[in-house]
Amino acid sequence: MSYLALYRRYRPTTFDTLIGQEHIVKTLKNQIENDKIGHAYLFCGTRGTGKTSTAKIFSKAINCLSPINGSPCNKCEACLALKDAGNIDVVEIDAASNNGVNEIRELRDKITYPPVSVKYKVYIIDEVHMLTTAAFNALLKTLEEPPKHAVFILATTEAHKLPQTILSRCMRFDFKLISTEKIASLISNVFDDIGKKYEKEAVMQIAKAGEGSIRDALSIADICVSYSDKLTYQDVVDVLGVSDRNLIYEVAKSIIESDIGQTLDKVNSLMASGKSVGLLNRDIVSVIRDLIIVKTCKNANAILCLPEDKLNALTLLADKTSEERLLRLIEIFSEVESELRYSTHPRVVFETALVKASKPETDYNLDALMSRVQSLEKRLASGNVVVSTPTKVEEEKVEEVKPERKVTVTESVQTDSLSNYTGQEILGKLTRGLRQNNELMLWAVVQSLKAEIKGDEFILLAKTENDKKLLSEENNIKAIKERLKEFGDVKVSVKYLALDKKEEEFEKGIDEVAKLFGEEFVVIKN
Repeated sequence: MSYLALYRRYRPTTFDTLIGQEHIVKTLKNQIENDKIGHAYLFCGTRGTGKTSTAKIFSKAINCLSPINGSPCNKCEACLALKDAGNIDVVEIDAASNNGVNEIRELRDKITYPPVSVKYKVYIIDEVHMLTTAAFNALLKTLEEPPKHAVFILATTEAHKLPQTILSRCMRFDFKLISTEKIASLISNVFDDIGKKYEKEAVMQIAKAGEGSIRDALSIADICVSYSDKLTYQDVVDVLGVSDRNLIYEVAKSIIESDIGQTLDKVNSLMASGKSVGLLNRDIVSVIRDLIIVKTCKNANAILCLPEDKLNALTLLADKTSEERLLRLIEIFSEVESELRYSTHPRVVFETALVKASKPETDYNLDALMSRVQSLEKRLASGNVVVSTPTKVEEEKVEEVKPERKVTVTESVQTDSLSNYTGQEILGKLTRGLRQNNELMLWAVVQSLKAEIKGDEFILLAKTENDKKLLSEENNIKAIKERLKEFGDVKVSVKYLALDKKEEEFEKGIDEVAKLFGEEFVVIKN
């Protein structure tokens, strides 16, 4: 005998084995027990939630000679007759391929004939929304007043496509998505029955991948059965073809740590391995969602069901950021998902979102501002940064001794000579030019750096090796030269500005204060 797929082998045959649709089962059972069978039913819901299975169980139950608690006994003469695939008293019609008016007229002509071996003749029309307008019109009168021996069960995943004249003639039942826990329990029972060894986390990952559909989850489980002797969490990840979770964690970590170069580098590696932009975006959203759960829920793993090492990694990462920042990240990448549908340059859209997510100072959303303020408050509480305004007489001393420096915004004076300006003044011109021309990715990197002038050479001082690598790319150097073309053929180079740890933290704090309150109000004193 040929192999039978798991979703067919374990299709429910009684109401008691139907999972997750208790509200529908209770109503149908009561109708059967009270002998109040309707003439037309409409089963609505997404794929794999049990519409067709419920229709088959119901067609047996209303014809069963000795029903058990409203369910078919599957042993009596009527149940055995209906179990035969060639039985003509339960007719299944695929409206996707039989959607014309002629097929419905043929059905209307045959419905007058009584059933052969049972009480009711049942017509199950699957994907009924696929019928044409003419076919619906031909079905109307028959659906409203069928013979006493006829029962219609219409099943659809898109009820909104049905005419109101059809909807008003049916008793409608809406099938819900099945919870992950119930799907996981079913898959565990299936694996136990077939003798398959598995890890709890592997089963939970299959259930999550089903997204509320039992059939989808069982189809994935069918593949996993043949993958390894003992099914592990990593095996399921490999079967599903999703991105390596560890690499996605690293991308999320780079975003939270505001390391644009590292973020783009890791994403480039993932894309080079064949991952699509849409899939990567969904994977990042999934990780951020997990971080929010870890951040806000006391018993997070009851929801996530992750291996211990992955849960610990998530917890450490969640401790580095705030809820407001995570919520804003979810919004940024959720917006990308809709933009990708219409964009001709999906990678540019995605990478722009990565830059915006990595650099909160480039994002003018309220949640992003709250995240920046909270980060600043923590630095102020530590005493490493001093904010001064023109109205303040006494200023607190910074623990470390630094040369006096005042950062001001100066208006540029048009000239053809590069040597008439300081590096920071030229940098100001560059950042304004990049922003005005919507070169936001490059602007986000450049605007936090320092610069020097040596003769006719403009030198950008990168704070990290990744920034240096990114800025040294040919297309970025070309874009910088284009923004500085008023000074002629400027030579542009990038150098790595190595700072010790304390100095790096001090400089980062100064930059954050300047961006938030304005550079003209920031003064560093000895």
